[in-house]
Amino acid sequence: MKYRTKEQFIDICEDMVNGNWTNAGENCAKYGFWAGDLRKAQEELEAEEMALVDDKMDFVELIEIASKYRKA
Repeated sequence: MKYRTKEQFIDICEDMVNGNWTNAGENCAKYGFWAGDLRKAQEELEAEEMALVDDKMDFVELIEIASKYRKA
C-alpha cells in the first residue's frame, strides 16, 4: 500500500466535509498522515484550486481524532 497519496488525502477531506470524522481520523492514521503532511497536501490542492476543506482549523480536529487511533 502506498502512503500519503493525493487520493488518500482527498478521501480524508471528503469524509471531513461529509461529517464522517471518525472515518477521516482512522484513515489519517492508517495512511500515515501527520500534521506536516496534511498541511503540505492541503497547500498543493489549494494551488490547484481543488481544496475541499475551507477551514484549516478542521485539520486540528482531524489530528486530535487521528492521534487516538495511533495510540490504539
